[in-house]
Formats: sequence, structure tokens, C-alpha cells
Amino acid sequence: MALSGFKKFLIVTLLGSTACTTLPPAAKAYDNFSDYAESVFRHQNVLISRLMMLNDSDALDDNEKLETAEQDMNDACHLLNEYAEHEMSGESMGLFFKREVQSSIEDCDHKIRNLETLLTEILP
Repeated sequence: MALSGFKKFLIVTLLGSTACTTLPPAAKAYDNFSDYAESVFRHQNVLISRLMMLNDSDALDDNEKLETAEQDMNDACHLLNEYAEHEMSGESMGLFFKREVQSSIEDCDHKIRNLETLLTEILP
């Protein structure tokens, strides 16, 4: 089955655009996007573990601002977390899903840093 000229163009454009993904400004310290994504994912996990330990020790009082920041982080990072689940289970992911993850990662990173800053301001 022969592909029309437009379909060939579309396929080459899509494949090329994922291969040439540029790193967001926050990721310039990393060699590639995968390293940046892994770093953001690990940073989020460390912060979540820290929050869980603080909640278990009752070191945090109910704080609406903190809860909102945590929810904002969870919302911003849900695609990255979903990507990690697929990756760990060996499932393949579509090109469009990967592009969504790539476009959401900088906001995820920003929300993680916001929550971390708020946490350091709240704790003595």
C-alpha cells in the first residue's frame, strides 16, 4: 500500500519532532529530556515521602495553603506519573501521549518546587 505525499510528510514530521525535542529552560543542566523527566519524577517522590513522614509525625498542622499546593503538584504531575507507571510495567505508549507528557513536565517541575518552598517556609 503506497502512502500519499501528505501522509509521508505527516509521518516524517511527527517522527522528526519527537527526535528533536528541545529541553525546557529549567532542564538545561541535563543532557537529554529523559534525564530531566527522571529527575523531576524522583524529586516529586522524595517530596511526597517527606510529606508523608511529616504527616505521620504530626509535624504539620492542617494547612489549606499546603494542601492546595500539594493538589496542584498532583494535578500538574499526573501525566508524568502515568508515564512512569506505563514505563515500569513495560507497556508501550503512543506518540501523542509522550508529547503530552513532554509538554506538561515543566509545569510539574514548577509545582514541585512551589510545594517544596512552601514546606520550608512552614516548618520551623
